[in-house]
Amino acid sequence: MLVLLGVLSVVAVPQFMELKREAENRAALQAVMEGKNRLTSQFAIKLMTSEEEANDLAAIAAAVNPDAGDYTLSFAVAGSDVEVTATGVPERGVFGTAKGKWRNR
Repeated sequence: MLVLLGVLSVVAVPQFMELKREAENRAALQAVMEGKNRLTSQFAIKLMTSEEEANDLAAIAAAVNPDAGDYTLSFAVAGSDVEVTATGVPERGVFGTAKGKWRNR
């Protein structure tokens, strides 16, 4: 019986930890989508108020609130794209990380 438990722990525990990490990162994708939606909203606001500012991706990204509940959003402008990164807040027991790109077209 002990041998069986030992074998299960050697095989199952690492697989469980990998599945847990993957699930945390998949959950972070929800926060990335939230960040993209916020960028789209800011783009629409800038487009309605000042077309010049609508092309300023750095200004659009700076106007977005980075707090997404259990995740912190960060934005990096690269050419005509904005890379959105969602990082879990460890103080809330959330550890996932995900990235995505947003374009204003």
